[in-house]
Amino acid sequence: MWTCPICGRDFKRRNQSHSCKTVYSIDEYIAQFPETEQTHLQELRTIIREAAPEATEKISWNMPTFVQNGNLVHFAMHQNHIGFHVGAPTVTAFEEKLAGFHYAKGTIHLPHAQPLPNDLIQAIVQFNIERKTNQKNK
Repeated sequence: MWTCPICGRDFKRRNQSHSCKTVYSIDEYIAQFPETEQTHLQELRTIIREAAPEATEKISWNMPTFVQNGNLVHFAMHQNHIGFHVGAPTVTAFEEKLAGFHYAKGTIHLPHAQPLPNDLIQAIVQFNIERKTNQKNK
């Protein structure tokens, strides 16, 4: 058990990465991390914005979230990866293309040590736009 000295939250793993403060914008979220991680997060944000120019940005569950007919994707910084939360149906649809990535239950791990898979991220965001639009129109 580990207790964060800043926020006092208890965690099972020692020195678990987490966000201590509440943030109100994606800019604030990104600014709380070291510069190298900020670059990685900003790059992911740009890729998502290019794929979903009509989506709005917000913070939900203390994570950057992109919304268009519902939540499209969320992301969160972790110690060794960015958790890219896309939804279980999307992970299932992209399983073959996710070879080489760790993924589970609707989240894909994007390792810091690897370049972001631009085309894959854009395809996932586009898939979620179509999926959410179809759900809305039912």
